[in-house]
Amino acid sequence: MKIEPYDRFSMVLQLLEIAERAFVYKLRKRRPAITEQEIEVAIKDWYALRPGASLGDGLGVPGDRRRFQR
Repeated sequence: MKIEPYDRFSMVLQLLEIAERAFVYKLRKRRPAITEQEIEVAIKDWYALRPGASLGDGLGVPGDRRRFQR
């Protein structure tokens, strides 16, 4: 069974949503008095600073972006 690109992308978005919900759950468990505003800031920081974020979330050696130019 071949998975279409749309379906793959849909899975990625679903996994991202699950990861974000897990992150918020962990925040609320560690800091029960956390505010919604603090959660939003923590989520933004998590997206920007988590391991791999600066390299586009890929493992290994970053590829050469010029290969996508025409």
